[in-house]
Order: sequence, then C-alpha cells, then structure tokens
Amino acid sequence: MENEATAQRDRSLAPAVTRAAAILDLLAERRGQAVPLADLARGLGLAKSSVSNICNALVESGLLRRTPEGFGLGRRLVGYAEAYLAGVDIVREFQDVCRERAGSQEETVQLAVLSETGLEVVYLARRDGRHPVVLASQIGRPLPATTTATGKAMLAELAPQELALRLAAGPLPRLTGHSISEPDELRRDLAAVRERGYALDEGETLDGLLCLAATVPGAATRGQAAAVSFTGLATAASADRQRERAAELRALARDLGARMGAAESH
Repeated sequence: MENEATAQRDRSLAPAVTRAAAILDLLAERRGQAVPLADLARGLGLAKSSVSNICNALVESGLLRRTPEGFGLGRRLVGYAEAYLAGVDIVREFQDVCRERAGSQEETVQLAVLSETGLEVVYLARRDGRHPVVLASQIGRPLPATTTATGKAMLAELAPQELALRLAAGPLPRLTGHSISEPDELRRDLAAVRERGYALDEGETLDGLLCLAATVPGAATRGQAAAVSFTGLATAASADRQRERAAELRALARDLGARMGAAESH
C-alpha cells in the first residue's frame, strides 16, 4: 500500500524532480552523513534502480557526492544556500512571521540586533499588538544591552571571553532603579537566561513594563546576533501567563530563524 509521500510523487507533474527533492530532503535529515543506496530506496519506497539513476544525475550536477558509504549532499548546495541567504531580509521576514502567527498579536513585538562591540542593542523593527504600550526603544535607536531583554538574551549566548571583553568597557548604565549595575549580578542574570531559555526585562528599561526576549537561531552565525521580544504591562503578567507567552515567543524566534536558514531544532 502506497504511503502519502509516494502518492504525492506519483501525482507530480515532474516525478523525477520530485523524487530528486525527496532524496535531498532525506539526506539533509541525516546531517551530512552518507546514506547507502539501499537505505535511500527503502526510505523513499522506490526501486533501487530508479534511485540510483537520480543519484548519479545529482552527482554529475554537484548536488550530491558519492562516498564509499553511499551518497551525501554535494558542495554545490553551499553556493545555492549562500545565494538564498544573501537575498533574505530579516526585517521583512520578521514582519511576515508576526503576521502569520496569531499568538504574537497580543503584545508589542520587536526585533533587535547586538552591536559588534560594546554593550548596545539597536531595534530594527516593531509590530504593535492589541494592547500597544509606550516604549523606551525606537527603530534605529541604541539602548543598553544590559537593561533590555533582547540585549540580555544575546549577551547570554556570547563566549565568556567575549562577554568579559565587552563588560570591561566601563560601568553598566542604569535607566531605572531596577537596572542591573554590577557585572557579577549581570552574569548571574545571564546564567538564569540560559537556564530559562529566554530573557526578562522587569522594569529595567522603563518602569511598569515587562519584556521577554529570545534569540533568533542562526542569526549570530550569519554575522550578527538578533533577538525578538514581547513587551506589555507588568501588571498583566502572571507566572502562568509569562510561561505561556515565553513559549509563543520562542516559537516565533524559531520560525524566523528557519526563514533565515537556521537548521530546525527539536
């Protein structure tokens, strides 16, 4: 009995192309490991002869490579990936993700990047939710990374040596009475961010507001760390509500990362 994937291939207008795509998908799932021809055929529900013909054609084009263990992804795919990523606009993708995710329409959602040196974040985009709030952040305006949730989310992922270098630049700024002003206290807060999986700004940038932030997977490897945040009134956030919104925020960050070319995490 045919499975759904096989049925879809059979209905394709170009079955060979659809089967080639299925081979590439299966090899991508193996994270670079070569797969024997028999395993490919079995995994796709196709005859070995058909899979062999397609794989050999893909090898000739550079999309696959042949190894003693079987077939693996080819170097030519790297060029395609680089060409795709060069054309990706993170701001546009951020706006698209926000539009598509109904769960992100409650609070104000923001996208920020970490400066290449020092302790500043710059906000690139903002989408107001159903309950807009007055924010300290403005598009293009830098804010201290140590007081903002987006900044702390990105600082938490820096190597210890890189973090120490940035902290050595001078005293930590204070925007409110809740702002962290001591490096050791900041390090403890960043450790909590890593354990929790998201960062918090509890009135540290502007009194009365609660901000949750998570990093965008893969952004740092593309040259500049990025993070997304939800901001709302602190009085509206119970512990259960915070956990619920954090889960939605992290899902939004993963979606944005996937659009930017990050590998899916499980």
